[in-house]
Amino acid sequence: MVELLYPHEHLSCFNYEKGSRPVFDKLKLKKGQSWKVFSEDNLIIFILEGSLCFSFGEYLNRTISKGRMMVLPAGSQLLGRAEEETGLIVIRLLETKQLCDCYSLDMLLNERDGSFIPELYYLDIKERLSLFLSFWDECVGDGLKCVFYLDLKVKEFFFMLRAYYTKEELLGFFYLLLSRDISFSDQVMKNRYKAKTVHELADTLHYSLSGFQKRFKKVFGVSAYHWMKEERLKSVFHEINSTQKSFKEISDDYGFSSPAHFNDFCKSNFGLTPGKIRQNKSLPNSKF
Repeated sequence: MVELLYPHEHLSCFNYEKGSRPVFDKLKLKKGQSWKVFSEDNLIIFILEGSLCFSFGEYLNRTISKGRMMVLPAGSQLLGRAEEETGLIVIRLLETKQLCDCYSLDMLLNERDGSFIPELYYLDIKERLSLFLSFWDECVGDGLKCVFYLDLKVKEFFFMLRAYYTKEELLGFFYLLLSRDISFSDQVMKNRYKAKTVHELADTLHYSLSGFQKRFKKVFGVSAYHWMKEERLKSVFHEINSTQKSFKEISDDYGFSSPAHFNDFCKSNFGLTPGKIRQNKSLPNSKF
């Protein structure tokens, strides 16, 4: 049996990971157990066994099964339920890495063609990646949680993707995170729920309003106002469809002046009242 040497030195080191946002985390869910996530950072979720039914944003009642992995973008609220006993690993991307020194993530956008359909993509956990995750899991289990080591392992993970997956596969997998200016879009995604208006988001990221709007339009291809409106729609819908919050709670959380105003908002944007959305667990007339 291999043990970590000098554990007291590791545990007392300033660089030992002790926070509530671990880079590498392993979870075990019992059949029927719920798993609720609000991701402050981009997450990679690996299903090692079992299967998970989940919803976030406009993605409803999706299932990811053993041997597959997916991306959960920063700022997303995911509600999942284990359909059977399920084991999973979560890698937290505290910052966006390049696939390698010569190939950045945004270069994947060059692989997009007319046949590409933006969607939520899964990738198979190939044998080499499975072995990599198993070794990393053992080391973390031993107590090896130095932040420099964890950062190196995340970089190695991206190298593994570069080596064993096609650019087309990686384009689909990372598409929800991609832009022509990933450092800017990362900051927008991580802070979008801290601001209710474009002006507040610009202030949070230390931009003038005009400078923020100009850069936002260049990176996202739409106005910041339009994008924030769409994100608000997705969030409201998630709260109605995937949580047990009362409609009054949701109305208050999102700043509606009254439940009647909230009701009208849903009918106007979703084609259904909040009650019908929750009852149907679907959104046939969605505008997004």
